[in-house]
Amino acid sequence: MLPDRSKRYAGVDGQIARLELAANWQLLMVALLVVALLTAIFPRNALIEQLYQQQTLDDLTLSYVQNIYRSNPKNADAALLLARTQQLDLDIPRLESLVLDLTISGDVRQRNEARAMLLSAYRDQLGKPIDKAAASQLTARLVSLMQAAKVDELPESLARAFGDEAFTLNRPQLGIDFYRKLHIEQSVGVLEGYGNKALGNGQHAAAATYYFMARELAESVEESRRLFQRGVSTLMAASLFKQAMEEARSRLGDLADDPQTLRFLSRTAMSAGDPVAAADYARRLVFR
Repeated sequence: MLPDRSKRYAGVDGQIARLELAANWQLLMVALLVVALLTAIFPRNALIEQLYQQQTLDDLTLSYVQNIYRSNPKNADAALLLARTQQLDLDIPRLESLVLDLTISGDVRQRNEARAMLLSAYRDQLGKPIDKAAASQLTARLVSLMQAAKVDELPESLARAFGDEAFTLNRPQLGIDFYRKLHIEQSVGVLEGYGNKALGNGQHAAAATYYFMARELAESVEESRRLFQRGVSTLMAASLFKQAMEEARSRLGDLADDPQTLRFLSRTAMSAGDPVAAADYARRLVFR
Protein backbone atom coordinates (compact mmCIF):
# COMPACT_ATOMS: atom_id res chain seq x y z
CA MET A 1 0.00 0.00 0.00
CA LEU A 2 1.41 3.40 -1.00
CA PRO A 3 1.90 6.06 1.70
CA ASP A 4 -0.12 9.27 1.77
CA ARG A 5 0.66 11.75 -1.03
CA SER A 6 2.37 14.13 1.43
CA LYS A 7 4.77 11.33 2.43
CA ARG A 8 5.66 10.10 -1.04
CA TYR A 9 8.85 10.92 -2.90
CA ALA A 10 9.23 11.09 -6.65
CA GLY A 11 11.55 8.39 -7.91
CA VAL A 12 11.02 6.26 -4.84
CA ASP A 13 7.30 5.80 -4.72
CA GLY A 14 6.76 6.42 -8.42
CA GLN A 15 5.42 9.48 -10.25
CA ILE A 16 3.08 11.60 -8.18
CA ALA A 17 -0.28 12.07 -9.87
CA ARG A 18 -1.26 15.73 -10.23
CA LEU A 19 -4.49 16.64 -8.55
CA GLU A 20 -7.04 18.13 -10.95
CA LEU A 21 -8.53 21.22 -9.33
CA ALA A 22 -10.76 22.10 -12.28
CA ALA A 23 -11.43 20.78 -15.73
CA ASN A 24 -10.51 22.84 -18.80
CA TRP A 25 -14.15 23.58 -19.56
CA GLN A 26 -14.60 24.83 -16.01
CA LEU A 27 -11.65 27.23 -16.40
CA LEU A 28 -13.11 28.50 -19.65
CA MET A 29 -16.43 29.14 -17.96
CA VAL A 30 -14.73 31.08 -15.18
CA ALA A 31 -12.86 33.22 -17.73
CA LEU A 32 -16.08 33.97 -19.60
CA LEU A 33 -17.83 34.90 -16.38
CA VAL A 34 -15.01 37.30 -15.45
CA VAL A 35 -15.14 38.95 -18.88
CA ALA A 36 -18.91 39.26 -18.65
CA LEU A 37 -18.65 40.76 -15.18
CA LEU A 38 -16.04 43.31 -16.25
CA THR A 39 -18.12 44.22 -19.29
CA ALA A 40 -21.16 44.73 -17.09
CA ILE A 41 -19.22 46.89 -14.64
CA PHE A 42 -17.16 48.80 -17.23
CA PRO A 43 -19.15 48.82 -20.51
CA ARG A 44 -17.01 50.16 -23.34
CA ASN A 45 -19.57 52.56 -24.74
CA ALA A 46 -20.31 54.06 -21.35
CA LEU A 47 -16.61 54.39 -20.65
CA ILE A 48 -15.96 56.07 -23.99
CA GLU A 49 -18.80 58.51 -23.36
CA GLN A 50 -17.33 59.30 -19.95
CA LEU A 51 -13.89 59.87 -21.45
CA TYR A 52 -15.44 62.31 -23.93
CA GLN A 53 -16.01 64.67 -21.02
CA GLN A 54 -12.28 64.81 -20.31
CA GLN A 55 -10.05 67.20 -22.19
CA THR A 56 -6.90 65.13 -21.63
CA LEU A 57 -6.22 61.44 -21.05
CA ASP A 58 -3.49 59.92 -18.96
CA ASP A 59 -1.14 57.41 -20.58
CA LEU A 60 -2.94 54.37 -19.16
CA THR A 61 -6.37 55.53 -20.36
CA LEU A 62 -4.96 56.48 -23.76
CA SER A 63 -3.41 53.04 -24.08
CA TYR A 64 -6.78 51.48 -23.22
CA VAL A 65 -8.57 53.51 -25.90
CA GLN A 66 -5.87 52.60 -28.43
CA ASN A 67 -6.43 48.93 -27.66
CA ILE A 68 -10.18 49.35 -28.14
CA TYR A 69 -9.54 50.96 -31.53
CA ARG A 70 -7.05 48.27 -32.58
CA SER A 71 -9.53 45.54 -31.69
CA ASN A 72 -12.30 47.31 -33.60
CA PRO A 73 -11.16 50.01 -36.08
CA LYS A 74 -14.83 50.66 -36.90
CA ASN A 75 -15.46 51.99 -33.41
CA ALA A 76 -16.25 55.57 -34.38
CA ASP A 77 -16.13 57.04 -30.89
CA ALA A 78 -12.80 55.44 -30.10
CA ALA A 79 -11.38 56.86 -33.35
CA LEU A 80 -12.72 60.33 -32.56
CA LEU A 81 -11.39 60.18 -29.01
CA LEU A 82 -7.95 59.15 -30.23
CA ALA A 83 -7.95 61.90 -32.85
CA ARG A 84 -9.05 64.55 -30.37
CA THR A 85 -6.50 63.69 -27.71
CA GLN A 86 -3.63 63.40 -30.20
CA GLN A 87 -4.72 66.09 -32.65
CA LEU A 88 -1.68 68.31 -32.11
CA ASP A 89 0.67 65.38 -32.79
CA LEU A 90 -1.09 63.94 -35.84
CA ASP A 91 -0.27 64.93 -39.39
CA ILE A 92 -3.06 65.43 -41.94
CA PRO A 93 -2.90 61.91 -43.50
CA ARG A 94 -3.02 60.19 -40.09
CA LEU A 95 -5.89 62.39 -38.91
CA GLU A 96 -7.81 61.75 -42.12
CA SER A 97 -7.27 58.01 -41.73
CA LEU A 98 -8.96 58.21 -38.33
CA VAL A 99 -11.91 60.52 -38.94
CA LEU A 100 -12.42 61.43 -42.63
CA ASP A 101 -14.82 58.55 -43.30
CA LEU A 102 -16.80 59.51 -40.20
CA THR A 103 -17.73 62.85 -41.81
CA ILE A 104 -20.03 60.77 -44.03
CA SER A 105 -20.72 57.50 -42.22
CA GLY A 106 -21.07 58.63 -38.60
CA ASP A 107 -24.16 59.95 -36.86
CA VAL A 108 -24.72 63.72 -36.75
CA ARG A 109 -22.64 64.21 -33.60
CA GLN A 110 -19.78 62.11 -34.94
CA ARG A 111 -19.88 63.80 -38.36
CA ASN A 112 -19.70 67.26 -36.84
CA GLU A 113 -16.91 66.38 -34.42
CA ALA A 114 -14.85 64.88 -37.24
CA ARG A 115 -15.51 67.95 -39.41
CA ALA A 116 -14.45 70.33 -36.65
CA MET A 117 -11.13 68.52 -36.18
CA LEU A 118 -10.42 68.42 -39.91
CA LEU A 119 -11.33 72.09 -40.34
CA SER A 120 -8.91 73.05 -37.59
CA ALA A 121 -6.14 70.88 -39.03
CA TYR A 122 -6.65 72.13 -42.61
CA ARG A 123 -6.67 75.77 -41.52
CA ASP A 124 -3.51 75.32 -39.47
CA GLN A 125 -1.74 73.68 -42.40
CA LEU A 126 -2.88 76.33 -44.88
CA GLY A 127 -1.52 78.98 -42.53
CA LYS A 128 1.96 77.53 -42.85
CA PRO A 129 4.38 78.15 -45.75
CA ILE A 130 3.60 75.26 -48.12
CA ASP A 131 3.98 74.96 -51.88
CA LYS A 132 1.18 75.97 -54.25
CA ALA A 133 0.27 72.45 -55.31
CA ALA A 134 -0.10 71.22 -51.73
CA ALA A 135 -2.12 74.31 -50.78
CA SER A 136 -4.40 73.81 -53.78
CA GLN A 137 -5.03 70.15 -52.91
CA LEU A 138 -5.67 70.98 -49.27
CA THR A 139 -8.05 73.79 -50.20
CA ALA A 140 -9.96 71.43 -52.49
CA ARG A 141 -10.34 68.93 -49.65
CA LEU A 142 -11.52 71.67 -47.31
CA VAL A 143 -14.08 72.95 -49.80
CA SER A 144 -15.32 69.38 -50.35
CA LEU A 145 -15.66 68.97 -46.58
CA MET A 146 -17.72 72.17 -46.36
CA GLN A 147 -19.89 71.29 -49.36
CA ALA A 148 -20.87 68.01 -47.71
CA ALA A 149 -21.49 69.73 -44.36
CA LYS A 150 -23.83 72.47 -45.57
CA VAL A 151 -26.79 70.08 -45.87
CA ASP A 152 -26.45 68.94 -42.25
CA GLU A 153 -27.58 70.39 -38.97
CA LEU A 154 -24.48 72.02 -37.50
CA PRO A 155 -23.63 73.46 -34.10
CA GLU A 156 -23.61 77.25 -34.21
CA SER A 157 -19.86 77.47 -33.67
CA LEU A 158 -19.11 75.06 -36.51
CA ALA A 159 -21.55 76.74 -38.94
CA ARG A 160 -19.96 80.10 -38.20
CA ALA A 161 -16.43 78.69 -38.59
CA PHE A 162 -17.35 77.13 -41.94
CA GLY A 163 -18.97 80.37 -43.08
CA ASP A 164 -15.95 82.46 -42.14
CA GLU A 165 -13.60 80.02 -43.83
CA ALA A 166 -15.69 79.95 -47.01
CA PHE A 167 -15.43 83.73 -47.32
CA THR A 168 -11.70 83.55 -46.61
CA LEU A 169 -11.36 81.09 -49.50
CA ASN A 170 -13.46 83.37 -51.74
CA ARG A 171 -16.41 81.00 -51.85
CA PRO A 172 -19.05 83.64 -51.07
CA GLN A 173 -22.14 81.61 -51.94
CA LEU A 174 -20.93 78.75 -49.77
CA GLY A 175 -20.27 81.16 -46.92
CA ILE A 176 -23.76 82.62 -47.19
CA ASP A 177 -25.24 79.10 -47.12
CA PHE A 178 -23.63 78.57 -43.71
CA TYR A 179 -24.57 82.02 -42.43
CA ARG A 180 -28.18 81.38 -43.35
CA LYS A 181 -28.16 78.47 -40.95
CA LEU A 182 -27.45 81.08 -38.28
CA HIS A 183 -30.06 83.46 -39.74
CA ILE A 184 -27.27 85.93 -40.47
CA GLU A 185 -27.57 88.17 -43.51
CA GLN A 186 -24.43 89.90 -44.71
CA SER A 187 -24.53 93.66 -45.08
CA VAL A 188 -23.54 95.63 -48.16
CA GLY A 189 -20.46 96.97 -46.41
CA VAL A 190 -19.22 93.56 -45.30
CA LEU A 191 -19.63 92.01 -48.76
CA GLU A 192 -17.97 94.97 -50.45
CA GLY A 193 -15.15 94.68 -47.93
CA TYR A 194 -14.65 91.03 -48.91
CA GLY A 195 -14.60 92.17 -52.54
CA ASN A 196 -11.95 94.78 -51.82
CA LYS A 197 -9.84 92.17 -50.05
CA ALA A 198 -10.15 89.72 -52.94
CA LEU A 199 -9.29 92.47 -55.41
CA GLY A 200 -6.23 93.37 -53.36
CA ASN A 201 -5.12 89.75 -53.69
CA GLY A 202 -5.54 89.86 -57.45
CA GLN A 203 -8.67 87.66 -57.41
CA HIS A 204 -10.78 89.71 -59.81
CA ALA A 205 -13.51 87.16 -60.50
CA ALA A 206 -14.12 86.56 -56.80
CA ALA A 207 -14.10 90.30 -56.10
CA ALA A 208 -16.69 90.90 -58.82
CA THR A 209 -18.91 88.21 -57.31
CA TYR A 210 -18.81 89.99 -53.95
CA TYR A 211 -19.72 93.32 -55.56
CA PHE A 212 -22.65 91.75 -57.40
CA MET A 213 -23.85 90.09 -54.18
CA ALA A 214 -23.57 93.38 -52.30
CA ARG A 215 -25.54 95.05 -55.06
CA GLU A 216 -28.46 92.69 -54.41
CA LEU A 217 -28.67 94.08 -50.87
CA ALA A 218 -28.37 97.73 -51.86
CA GLU A 219 -31.14 99.98 -50.58
CA SER A 220 -30.89 102.72 -53.21
CA VAL A 221 -30.61 102.88 -56.98
CA GLU A 222 -27.39 104.86 -56.68
CA GLU A 223 -25.72 102.24 -54.50
CA SER A 224 -27.03 99.42 -56.66
CA ARG A 225 -25.71 101.12 -59.80
CA ARG A 226 -22.30 101.77 -58.24
CA LEU A 227 -21.80 98.17 -57.13
CA PHE A 228 -23.07 96.75 -60.43
CA GLN A 229 -20.67 98.92 -62.41
CA ARG A 230 -17.85 98.06 -60.05
CA GLY A 231 -18.45 94.34 -60.54
CA VAL A 232 -18.42 94.63 -64.34
CA SER A 233 -15.40 96.96 -64.32
CA THR A 234 -13.47 94.56 -62.09
CA LEU A 235 -13.90 91.77 -64.62
CA MET A 236 -12.95 94.10 -67.46
CA ALA A 237 -9.78 95.11 -65.60
CA ALA A 238 -8.71 91.47 -65.60
CA SER A 239 -9.43 91.18 -69.37
CA LEU A 240 -12.33 88.83 -68.59
CA PHE A 241 -14.36 90.49 -71.32
CA LYS A 242 -16.71 87.64 -72.15
CA GLN A 243 -17.46 86.96 -68.50
CA ALA A 244 -18.04 90.67 -67.89
CA MET A 245 -20.66 90.83 -70.64
CA GLU A 246 -22.36 87.64 -69.48
CA GLU A 247 -22.51 88.86 -65.88
CA ALA A 248 -23.84 92.23 -67.03
CA ARG A 249 -26.69 90.59 -68.94
CA SER A 250 -27.62 88.17 -66.15
CA ARG A 251 -27.36 90.67 -63.28
CA LEU A 252 -28.82 93.79 -64.88
CA GLY A 253 -32.16 93.30 -63.16
CA ASP A 254 -33.93 96.49 -62.10
CA LEU A 255 -31.23 98.62 -63.75
CA ALA A 256 -32.43 97.59 -67.21
CA ASP A 257 -34.04 101.01 -67.78
CA ASP A 258 -31.48 103.09 -65.89
CA PRO A 259 -29.90 105.59 -68.35
CA GLN A 260 -26.55 105.81 -66.59
CA THR A 261 -26.24 102.03 -66.47
CA LEU A 262 -27.16 101.66 -70.15
CA ARG A 263 -24.57 104.27 -71.18
CA PHE A 264 -21.96 102.49 -69.07
CA LEU A 265 -22.79 99.12 -70.60
CA SER A 266 -22.75 100.47 -74.15
CA ARG A 267 -19.25 101.87 -73.66
CA THR A 268 -18.10 98.74 -71.83
CA ALA A 269 -19.42 96.43 -74.55
CA MET A 270 -17.43 98.34 -77.18
CA SER A 271 -14.31 98.01 -75.03
CA ALA A 272 -14.99 94.30 -74.70
CA GLY A 273 -15.14 93.91 -78.49
CA ASP A 274 -18.87 93.21 -78.54
CA PRO A 275 -20.43 95.81 -80.89
CA VAL A 276 -23.72 93.91 -81.08
CA ALA A 277 -24.23 94.21 -77.31
CA ALA A 278 -23.09 97.85 -77.46
CA ALA A 279 -25.70 98.62 -80.11
CA ASP A 280 -28.38 96.83 -78.13
CA TYR A 281 -27.69 98.85 -74.98
CA ALA A 282 -27.61 102.09 -77.03
CA ARG A 283 -30.94 101.21 -78.62
CA ARG A 284 -32.48 100.56 -75.20
CA LEU A 285 -31.19 103.95 -74.07
CA VAL A 286 -32.84 105.72 -77.00
CA PHE A 287 -36.15 103.89 -76.90
CA ARG A 288 -36.49 103.30 -73.19
